[in-house]
Amino acid sequence: MTEENNLDPEGAIVERILGDADAEAARLIANAGRAAEAEGLKTQREIEKIEADIRTGWDAKVEKIRMREVSTARIESRRILLNAREEAVSRMFGEIEEGLGHLRENPGRYRESLCRLAAEAAAAIGGEEVVLRFGERDGGLVDDAFVDEVKARLEGAAAGPRFRVEFESGDNGGGCVATSPDGRIVFDNTYGRRLERLRPELRATIVSELEKSNE
Repeated sequence: MTEENNLDPEGAIVERILGDADAEAARLIANAGRAAEAEGLKTQREIEKIEADIRTGWDAKVEKIRMREVSTARIESRRILLNAREEAVSRMFGEIEEGLGHLRENPGRYRESLCRLAAEAAAAIGGEEVVLRFGERDGGLVDDAFVDEVKARLEGAAAGPRFRVEFESGDNGGGCVATSPDGRIVFDNTYGRRLERLRPELRATIVSELEKSNE
């Protein structure tokens, strides 16, 4: 019987065919497994890339929002600082104006200030005659001795201008106004006008001091 099987060519061929089929099946299965593994790795890389892109986009968006918030915060802090500074400057000018008001309550000091302002205004007008106008409230301080003091403050007092003194009704806030006789040339040296002229310089000084105090 063994000899019959060994001599059965069909059986040998079938066995071989079956063996080859098994090997081929195993090969196909192995190839399929490798293909599936490769496809899985490819899919994983694609997923990772998508996740990386999402993270990059998100990080960029977060950074953009953060920078916008930082910029907004800086602008807001700058606005607050500027407002505080302007309030401080305004308060300082208020104190200056209040100080000028208090100065007028001291006749001796105010007379000295008024004399200086009148001489400065007269020098600005020049000419042979100058009109000095004062507020009605200052009538008690402006007399002949006062006018002589104003002349003494001018260079070349002996050949200085003639003064005509006038008083305006009401109060001019302190100081005086000098004009030419025809009224065409005017130099307003009242406290209010003088402070207005000095405001840019005073403001720069106040701001500089405020910035130093914040360093």
